[in-house]
Amino acid sequence: MKDIKLSIIIPIKDIDYWKNNVIRNVDLFKKYNFEHEFLFVYSSKKDNSIISLQKILKKEKNIGFYLDQGNSIYSAMNKGIESSKGSYLIFIGADDSFNESQISNFIETLNNNLNIKYDLILFEVLFKGETEKRSFWKKEGGITTQIHWTLGQPRIHQGILYKRSFIISKKIRYLSNIKVTADYIFTSEVCSYKPLTLIKNFPIIFYNTDGFSSKSSYSYRLIEHIKGYYLIPRLRKYLFFVIV
Repeated sequence: MKDIKLSIIIPIKDIDYWKNNVIRNVDLFKKYNFEHEFLFVYSSKKDNSIISLQKILKKEKNIGFYLDQGNSIYSAMNKGIESSKGSYLIFIGADDSFNESQISNFIETLNNNLNIKYDLILFEVLFKGETEKRSFWKKEGGITTQIHWTLGQPRIHQGILYKRSFIISKKIRYLSNIKVTADYIFTSEVCSYKPLTLIKNFPIIFYNTDGFSSKSSYSYRLIEHIKGYYLIPRLRKYLFFVIV
């Protein structure tokens, strides 16, 4: 069996509305000779929408459904990390769509760089329904080079590929007790190690701007950022910059 190059981790719950979108993402990768896996992670129990999706995808060899004993989207992502086998990890929602026009470039980028040991590969995303409005995954400046990742790091993790061996070796996990910003804190911890990073300026994901995190207020997200930075010893010394 060939080594799996990419693990696509998707927390799922009550996904009837997004089922066709999930199937579309699976079908896109079937067109290419590319070793990958889809990991669907659900909490507590399978609802009817998950049972239905599993029946549709039962003949696919690169699909896995995993039970997470926790009860949060970030706990499910941690379960995905533990269950994954790919060289790189990407975390998306059932409502996010891979950009069909860039899949071949995406796969080529991954194939060409597997042996270079990049810890992060950063891509762009396109906001759904606003194809001219892009979120560029370029590192912005900061007060100093030591904290540029705190003030200017990429925020939308659907456009980030994480080297699995790096995540495992550093024991980095999502804070499951943080409700909406644990992905930002996760990436902050990764970037605090000054990882070897590759930036590719093309969009790989259509990102749904109406996700659960967008419904929280700025003040709530700031409180979670402060809490998350405090809970992770490596980030605690940067709390001042988060507050400011």
